[in-house]
Amino acid sequence: MSDNSLRDYVDDFFEELVLYDDYHNGHYYKDLLKAGIDVFFDNENSYNAYEIYRTFFMIYQITAENKSDKESEVITITKEPNTLLDLVKIMKKYEENTGDLIEKQRDHFIHSVNVFLLGLAIYSQNKNYRKFFKQYILRSPYEKFYKIDDEFSHEEFLYRWGVAALFHDIGYPVEIIGKQLNKFINDGVKSISSSYGADTAIDFKDFNEFNTIVKIETDFADKFHKAYPKSKFLNMFKPTDIMAHKIATDFKGVNVNAVAKHLDSFVDIMGENGFIDHGFFSSILVLNSYGYLMQKYAKNHDFFFYPIVDSATAILLHNYYRNVLQKKPFNLKALHPSQCPLAYLLILCDELQEWNRRPFGIKDKKRSHVNELLLRIDDRGMDVEYIVKSGSIGLGFSEDKEELLKNVLSIPSVFQLGLRIITDVKQDYVIKEIVHSETQSPDILLRNVEKLAVSIHNQYVETTKAQYDEKKANGEELDEDFMEKYNGLCSFDDLTPQLKIANIRQARSIPLKLSIIGCELADMSDERPAIEEFLEDEILDLAIFEHEEWCEEKIGTGWTYGEEKDVNNLVTPYLVPWEELSEEIQQYDIDPVKNIPSLMKSIGLKVVRTKQRLLTFEMHKFYSQKDDFDELPDYIKYSNYKQADFLVKILSELGYDVVDVASPGKAIDGFDEDEIEYLAEREHNAWYKLKVNLGWKYDSVKDEDAKTNPNLVEWDILDYDAQETNKRTFRNLTTLCDNVGLKIVKN
Repeated sequence: MSDNSLRDYVDDFFEELVLYDDYHNGHYYKDLLKAGIDVFFDNENSYNAYEIYRTFFMIYQITAENKSDKESEVITITKEPNTLLDLVKIMKKYEENTGDLIEKQRDHFIHSVNVFLLGLAIYSQNKNYRKFFKQYILRSPYEKFYKIDDEFSHEEFLYRWGVAALFHDIGYPVEIIGKQLNKFINDGVKSISSSYGADTAIDFKDFNEFNTIVKIETDFADKFHKAYPKSKFLNMFKPTDIMAHKIATDFKGVNVNAVAKHLDSFVDIMGENGFIDHGFFSSILVLNSYGYLMQKYAKNHDFFFYPIVDSATAILLHNYYRNVLQKKPFNLKALHPSQCPLAYLLILCDELQEWNRRPFGIKDKKRSHVNELLLRIDDRGMDVEYIVKSGSIGLGFSEDKEELLKNVLSIPSVFQLGLRIITDVKQDYVIKEIVHSETQSPDILLRNVEKLAVSIHNQYVETTKAQYDEKKANGEELDEDFMEKYNGLCSFDDLTPQLKIANIRQARSIPLKLSIIGCELADMSDERPAIEEFLEDEILDLAIFEHEEWCEEKIGTGWTYGEEKDVNNLVTPYLVPWEELSEEIQQYDIDPVKNIPSLMKSIGLKVVRTKQRLLTFEMHKFYSQKDDFDELPDYIKYSNYKQADFLVKILSELGYDVVDVASPGKAIDGFDEDEIEYLAEREHNAWYKLKVNLGWKYDSVKDEDAKTNPNLVEWDILDYDAQETNKRTFRNLTTLCDNVGLKIVKN
């Protein structure tokens, strides 16, 4: 075996990969995913890791619209909630924000991406594993697996493995909470006396509620029972029953009732023994999410019954197999890849992924960590060499890791010459931590992101060519920077991964920019008038925002500030605040903002005022009896915007959605008094917090200039008339919504 890198092996995987949507519908989805991966390899941080999560889960997003049809004349959905990405964001946020309260915790967000990439590498280099995976798919009743020209496609592995690897730690916040609680209790009692000690456990008031797939279609379970007749006595809306059945199907001789019973009691077992298996919660979250989405949108539920159940069960098994199934009463031997190839690979990659794991826990931050990797993989064997650039990884690390994997996995079935783990300690380097925050933005369908990214680039090419022609015609001197830009013009396909990601970032940012000024994207058939151009103040605000996002992108992809631009060494003089840019450079941010309306028009969309913002105007008119919203001070506009946004959120807490009047579902006539009381109190408390954050204070006299208000008190001590004013909002909300083309429905 010759030395190679993880990146080279992943390149090999993508060389052989053909995506169905690219082949049949003319998309560039593989290129988008590969571009994100290339940028991640260049700069391994959370900003670029999230790009991989986002692209993968948007390629395989489950929506009401046929996202595959690139040439569709009708665009019915311009954006769609992506609950899978929401889970990813939550996991990332918990991990980054809570590490200092835990003794031991390492990164799981970037770790999951590296597990994903390592799995692609092993699959691409080892024909034995590919054989077991393909056999596993072909011998199941599943007939809808990915094919190209009726031949088995590697995309089937990409899809199942992506869900398993990227989601295998999605339930880790549960474990974080448990560790935090344990540390808090023990730190607290030990402050009284060091002889104190206390064990804690997380309990569920109703685990059955968490362990339930929302039922939309009554025949969902019937279809599963038809595919698997022996599952008739199991509850197919219960994730633990589904996985118990899957385990009994894959592992001959395992009693399904025994596994189902153990899984049902596993939360109690964890509590009694003082541990949390986040893989258990991850697997349930995956089945809950996909089970709901598949019922709601997918015409063929086999997409859930086979690939998703396979991936979710692998997630469960990545800890559960060795901690439960290899012990009494199950006593299973080393896992063979033919039994459950995804679980086999997930256990292997999860254990091997030790490089560049960012420490979050208090004690972990003080330790040395592996931060470089050398790989050698082929059909015969696998060598993993960890390079520690400071300190020691611990005595017996390699031997212990090899022993663990040998006991849990049948290594010779995939690697005939075995698996070797080598540790190389480099004392003359210092470990560098990579810390970077991400940009939040609404998620829109990948098809639209793709179109926008290409259009943004094409617009840039046209603008640059027009500038060149104008300069030549006027006899202007063409400076070196401009000629470098002009000579570098090419098609979107030929852009470097970093430039593709730059265009994608700008495309994805458009909905967020629009929402800042109370706008959104809509289909041309939408009744609202299109906004052809923005106000000067709006353009300036969005241009500054674009520059800030550009700076975050550049820093996230490895660029640094320098007085002279140096593309080869990723140095730019423009990583400075907006005010320090010249007018010429500021124009690079102003032009893309100005072009948003025409850009949208080019792909069959338009920019309109959001109906939620129109609801804000309507609410202001309702209370003030004046149509003067545009004349209000900025802080009052902001307060009103936040109020409308919050109304939608608190309505959802009672099971209501605010939707377009043309959407399915019967509009409600109003709320009962208990609901009105709850909604009014929640709305007032939110208004109270917002005012305080904006610098307002309580006073018996209302004064806009001094920012004082007599209602700046908690709900319970708010006077009756003020409470009735809050309730008035909800008594009239259905009418206000109807006035702007919205309605409230029970979800």
